Amino acid sequence: MGTLKNESTQAYVSLGVRCLIGRHSACDVRVDERRVSAEHASLHWTGGRWELRDLGSRNGTWLGGHRLSPGERVPLAEGMAFSLGGAGATFVLCEGSPPGAAARHHASGARRAASGGMLLLPDEELPLVSVFEDGEGNWVTEIGDDVQPVEDQQVLTIAGEPWTLELPPLDGATWQSDIRSPALENIHLRLAVSQNEEQVAATVVMGGREAELPARTHHYLLVTLARAWLEDHDAPAAKRGWLGRDALCRMLATDMNKVNVDIHRARKQLAVLGVQNAAGLVERRASTGEIRIGVRSVEVVRMAAAR
Repeated sequence: MGTLKNESTQAYVSLGVRCLIGRHSACDVRVDERRVSAEHASLHWTGGRWELRDLGSRNGTWLGGHRLSPGERVPLAEGMAFSLGGAGATFVLCEGSPPGAAARHHASGARRAASGGMLLLPDEELPLVSVFEDGEGNWVTEIGDDVQPVEDQQVLTIAGEPWTLELPPLDGATWQSDIRSPALENIHLRLAVSQNEEQVAATVVMGGREAELPARTHHYLLVTLARAWLEDHDAPAAKRGWLGRDALCRMLATDMNKVNVDIHRARKQLAVLGVQNAAGLVERRASTGEIRIGVRSVEVVRMAAAR
């Protein structure tokens, strides 16, 4: 994700598709410096590169000794520095990769940024909505069983509160294009369950290395789905491992709202590891509401007894 560094404060800022820089409190990057205009400059992701633009500032935007004309746009490559108002404030584009998805809350102006290619709203503690790139290269939003395409600047109302999406163009240069990132179909998921079924240790095996996920209660959802997949070993792949919503809720002694939150959280843990198509960790059938695990290489084992 594109990242800007303030050379004066040493602070780092994750960049959205459009980033307004200036002294005004509504700016994405606020600079409390008298030589900086209220709305001084902007950074914009064009689909292939970052561009810097002066917004008619009084004291100018400077790049490599050149003062930009009002409204002038120039490419900004990784490692390049620019200053606002002469020596008023200096920034470096220390990470020039494409921006991730984000959303801005209308009332407060708070901005939520995706991590690992997945955006959870209204927050990661109680996620109700996931926004992510699907397997066909489109931005989609998932609310319960409902998966719909979404666009940049589209407004979503979540728990009665409007959010505006900031979605970068998907031109093959997104986070999923990194060939070093493991694909979902190439990982192995090992779920170790304690004798009393109260603890689960989840480990992801990727290309010969192992990553143990921080322990979370939603791991038991994965255990339940994995067991259904493994027990259905004689069924055709398309029919294997599906569980109805009511049956799943009974097995977990919970309701569907909690199941949906756990699905969002489980996917996010995998996304943070850099796994491509982490949203596929749990699959849904919108027509029937059935759910199954999306990892094809999975095992459920007993946790070793403590000595």
